[in-house]
Amino acid sequence: MKNIFLKTTGLIMIVLIIANLFVVISGIFISDQINTFEKKTDSLHKINLSLEKKVASLGSLKFATEQAKEYGFTNSTAPQYIDQLKFAYR
Repeated sequence: MKNIFLKTTGLIMIVLIIANLFVVISGIFISDQINTFEKKTDSLHKINLSLEKKVASLGSLKFATEQAKEYGFTNSTAPQYIDQLKFAYR
């Protein structure tokens, strides 16, 4: 009886040690994947910031004036509003 109890206890301990090793190794593998995803996320965040800056500069009036000068639109005209009577009768 004592011999069977020692054998089953030893077997249970070996199974628990193997299960613990499996959990530790899979945890290390998952942490490596998390680090990889964090690096990719950081690089995508940096790319996104640079693209946001480009979009903001393309939508700015400074860019519009530079493009207008490049294409020869240097004269500025006064805006015309349709609520004035002389434009409403045309």
